[in-house]
Amino acid sequence: MRYEVRLPLVAAVLVVVASAVALGAAAGPENHANRFEATFNETNASVTNRIADLGTFQLINTATGTVEGFGAATVTMSVTQDRTVEPCGPGSWTNAGIRRIVLAQGVLVTRALAYVCQTEAGPRVFGTWTVDGASSTGIFAGARGEGEESVNIPAQVATLTGRLKLTSDD
Repeated sequence: MRYEVRLPLVAAVLVVVASAVALGAAAGPENHANRFEATFNETNASVTNRIADLGTFQLINTATGTVEGFGAATVTMSVTQDRTVEPCGPGSWTNAGIRRIVLAQGVLVTRALAYVCQTEAGPRVFGTWTVDGASSTGIFAGARGEGEESVNIPAQVATLTGRLKLTSDD
């Protein structure tokens, strides 16, 4: 008798667990309480050097990497550097840039302001980023968020951390 009661109970539990897993998968990527973490390996694709006459240096980087909770990403980053200012000492400068992060779920666009400072390990980028929800697409359309970025220039590795709030989270 006990065996006859347990079998339907076990079957019911399995159906509930399978349904919960399926609903979670259908809901889309987990956003880890709006936490945003990404790492990209950047490569320089284009340079416009106008330091001599305009004090600016422009570059376009491409990258591949991952965004936690969203998967693999490809990135295009355009940056303008003002080399006439030295916010953190000799050989430093400011950066203003836009990252276009392409993911399976859409495109996330961020805008960044940063300082490039000379360190014992070489030049490093320290900055902040903000989501451009109006320019983003897919599940990122209308998103809000901000955070910090760091780039190890000699290693060509960019790391972004912060918060991302999707409109579906509202």
